[in-house]
Amino acid sequence: MNEIGYRIKRIRKENNLNQSQFAQSIGISQGNLSEIEMGNGNPSAETLISIRA
Repeated sequence: MNEIGYRIKRIRKENNLNQSQFAQSIGISQGNLSEIEMGNGNPSAETLISIRA
């Protein structure tokens, strides 16, 4: 897991959301979120903005 994936996972867990719920709230697929959290993908700028909001 890379640093950004770890931070996103931490934010998701702090908000008591599962991957499906969090992914839906930020406008990406659950599979995409899973890849980001595992460090196998990088979030787009739009995704990062959605998480921040």
